[in-house]
Amino acid sequence: MLNFGWFAIPDSFKIYLKVDIDIAVQRAFNDSLRKDTEPYESIEDAKSKIMYRHTEETNRWIQEYGVNRDDMSNYDLVIDTSYLKPEEIADQIIEEYEKWLNK
Repeated sequence: MLNFGWFAIPDSFKIYLKVDIDIAVQRAFNDSLRKDTEPYESIEDAKSKIMYRHTEETNRWIQEYGVNRDDMSNYDLVIDTSYLKPEEIADQIIEEYEKWLNK
């Protein structure tokens, strides 16, 4: 999956959804839909693999496109989703998008 619409479409409303690594690992490890495609032996294994994949993808983006997707200045809105409900995230996106449209 290539998530670089923020880079490919510069005049778009760019959103970055981030999550605490330990929460991300718990979510991935406990996601029954991922068990067949991303099997993890343990929480530690999941964390190691997730962090490795993130680092590798970030480095690839820097090499191939010359951009750091982890540079938060690339985005119009950054939301830490660690402790938010989906509805809260959606509300923030809608509110900030409307502000962005009215600039």
